[in-house]
Amino acid sequence: MSDAVLTTQIENRDGVQVIHISGPLDSMTHDRFKDLLDPMVNQSRIRVVLDCENLSYVNSKGLALLGRYQRIALQNLSFLGIAALNKRITKTIELLGMSKLVKLYPTVTEAMQAASVV
Repeated sequence: MSDAVLTTQIENRDGVQVIHISGPLDSMTHDRFKDLLDPMVNQSRIRVVLDCENLSYVNSKGLALLGRYQRIALQNLSFLGIAALNKRITKTIELLGMSKLVKLYPTVTEAMQAASVV
């Protein structure tokens, strides 16, 4: 892994929290990511889009966390869109059979559109 640091930047776009993620989501960065997302996802009626265009790697623990966040969001009548994952990570999700559990959006724009109808 060339970049061992996960960085995040939060942007509010029309009431949707867009979180731009860059770097790996692995055992070294998992807790920091969880500390950021837990308070957001546990709110009711919040709309969050994860911009994963620059997410370089996700381990199994990170994938499980993303799936968990989408389930919590549904329970809280919220929206969590996972957008713009690279092909390698998307393929891993499909191979693990997680594509039935995790809703992915090809682009941030498509995730934003889905968030606007929630």
